Amino acid sequence: MLLTPIRLILLLTLFLGFFAAYTAVPEAFAQSKKSQIQKTVYDKQPTITEKELLQFFQLLPKFRAWAHQNHEEAHPSLTNGRPDFFYSNKAAAWIKENEWDPRRFFCVMGKMAAALVIIEEGNDFKGTRPKDMPTVSKLEKELAHRHLAQLLKAGGMPAPTVAVDAPRLPAKH
Repeated sequence: MLLTPIRLILLLTLFLGFFAAYTAVPEAFAQSKKSQIQKTVYDKQPTITEKELLQFFQLLPKFRAWAHQNHEEAHPSLTNGRPDFFYSNKAAAWIKENEWDPRRFFCVMGKMAAALVIIEEGNDFKGTRPKDMPTVSKLEKELAHRHLAQLLKAGGMPAPTVAVDAPRLPAKH
């Protein structure tokens, strides 16, 4: 069968169209993958400041009481294998009503919880931390150390106490 110029042009157009579509697929696929990567509460967040932590201490007990009353959950999680923090839209709305950005509030909550674990365990989990544990900066660990009692109290955990008997003076001879 002899190809006429019209058939040749049609065949060439089909081939080039198929080739162009085939080569565009990987690029389109890569773009769709990039758009599928979700932000976590920790992405592009600045280091926690002392002022911010003190404000967090004011709201955390109220949030915990509200969450308990409303059967709401908020806890560390994973998003695409990266540390994140799970919370509902209802919890986010409550946080906004209390003049905090929800992502920032749960970032502070997650990082301070991680700092508490690091302090309790006595190490910084370099390379061995749980997958849902965010990275905590040196400044954030120092901040958690400095405000440990407040952090435990705000989180609903009692500060550790040591039983001490009344002091006894040695008997005089």
